[in-house]
Amino acid sequence: MFNGDTLVSWRRRATAGALSFAAAGLLAAGCTPVGEPATAASGASGAPVAAPVFDGDPLPFGPDGFGRITVGMKEEEALLTGDLQAAPISTVLGRNVYSFVGGPQPDPSRMASDEELEDKVSKADDPSAAKDSGNVAQLYADSTKRTLERMHAYLEAGGASFRGGYLDNIAAPKDAVTAEGIKRGSSRADLEAAYENLGLAKGGDGHYKMPAGRDWQLIFEMDRDKVKYMSLARRL
Repeated sequence: MFNGDTLVSWRRRATAGALSFAAAGLLAAGCTPVGEPATAASGASGAPVAAPVFDGDPLPFGPDGFGRITVGMKEEEALLTGDLQAAPISTVLGRNVYSFVGGPQPDPSRMASDEELEDKVSKADDPSAAKDSGNVAQLYADSTKRTLERMHAYLEAGGASFRGGYLDNIAAPKDAVTAEGIKRGSSRADLEAAYENLGLAKGGDGHYKMPAGRDWQLIFEMDRDKVKYMSLARRL
């Protein structure tokens, strides 16, 4: 769903006007404001689910996961934990994206609109199809704008994304804290001090990333000198 440079690449793409659907990345999530949470007692089909598969104490946000959602977990296992809402808020771009219980709920009309737009962009990417250059450019612009909006909504609310039935990203919600005490609003100095000996590296546009085991990394998005978002991402 999300690799360490997705947000950076989107910003650059939007600025430069190189609006490629194939490289668009994370998600096109149809989110609504927080309301009554979906029940965690039933699966996406409405059938009852079994007890959580993770019986230990919830994890702080970090390289192993968050809450009862752990690295390497299958989608069906993650849903059994009760940490995620029962139905995805997005199914676009080959990924199922879920919010945490109490977070944004699915907006079917917006999801359908997103799918329709991405279908049009996908057809525009077909080299064998006849194209109106002005229309294609507008489709790319609309797709990138919508994707950026959904991506920021996802990072703001927190959630988890699955591709091929396996976890590939966790966006930390507002109240998440790492074992080292880093959270949204933590200072740049505190972030660097907490992870300076653990491979923390500054990337483009001021974000930080840190290795988190095989094929995973922690991402810290910054707003000036404060942590704005945290995510755990499987590297592509």
